Amino acid sequence: MNRRDDGMTPSIPIEPWAEVLTLGRARFGILVGGPFDGRCYPLPEGPVPAHLLVPGIGGPADPPTERYDLHEGRYRHRSAEDERPAA
Repeated sequence: MNRRDDGMTPSIPIEPWAEVLTLGRARFGILVGGPFDGRCYPLPEGPVPAHLLVPGIGGPADPPTERYDLHEGRYRHRSAEDERPAA
């Protein structure tokens, strides 16, 4: 969790921010890149999550889930290469 500490005030937790679309009480995060570019995904209740695991499209070559990380207000696709361990 990010914290602001300038030495003058107590540390204050800073929540990650996200551009969120709302429809009634439902909240949706904006997905950028990957197979769901430009689509929205429902967010759980509570604090804005830093990561989303979105179910894949379901084709034989598609991964079962796509990972999106919150960065600069939007959920950005994390490619399969990012998931591989370093050699």
